[in-house]
Amino acid sequence: MGTVTAATPSAGDASPLLEALARDGLRGGFLFAMPPAAAERLLGEAIRINVPAGSLVYREEESPRLLVVVTGLLRIFVSSADGRQVTVRYARSGDVAGLALVVGGPAPMSIQAMTGSLLVALRVATLQALLASDPGVARACAEELGRQVHHLLVDVAEQAFLPVRERLVRQLLLLATRGPGRHLVVTASQQELADAIGSVREVVTRSLHQLQAERLVSVGRDGIRLLDPLRLSDIAVAGERPGGAPETAD
Repeated sequence: MGTVTAATPSAGDASPLLEALARDGLRGGFLFAMPPAAAERLLGEAIRINVPAGSLVYREEESPRLLVVVTGLLRIFVSSADGRQVTVRYARSGDVAGLALVVGGPAPMSIQAMTGSLLVALRVATLQALLASDPGVARACAEELGRQVHHLLVDVAEQAFLPVRERLVRQLLLLATRGPGRHLVVTASQQELADAIGSVREVVTRSLHQLQAERLVSVGRDGIRLLDPLRLSDIAVAGERPGGAPETAD
């Protein structure tokens, strides 16, 4: 799955441990919302995991895992009996994946690294003990789960009501990273994009061809380049078709 090394405990408050992770690229998030003593305890028992792009870091039949993203991008997805997938959430630097598993028990979800990622795996039993004894930890976890549920409800509404074109454009903007040139680039495959927006590859391919014909994206072997992010953001917000006409649901 990747290279695993033990995190180095530090005396005193939690700040040295968090500062060490910040130097690695961690930008706030779940651990920084914890009471300092609780963050220190969790980090003192944590392990760091380097995972390559595409690797599964959790499968639904496994025991719960609790992962904080330092750098990289994870996707949380559910699978149907026939192998289809739907992405329900992304986790970036500072985000935690697997908290619902720790609090609510096993669930039909899996976690995959979309890019090479540095993760911190927290000890599940430790967090469960802290939840039972530290109101500050319970509050931080409740706030995090509430935030995740809010985003999930928004995503469900978008999947149900927005047209494929608009869902695809939003997904491209969500996944875009700075490429070697001046353009933003999305390296996800067309099948991964289809899984993420609840569609099929053929529909995504047609939509990408349309966006390419409008000179909004360029599809190549190195990924999907976003040629006009401003116009794409207009489509994502307003759902416009070429010429400014509102887009209707497909």
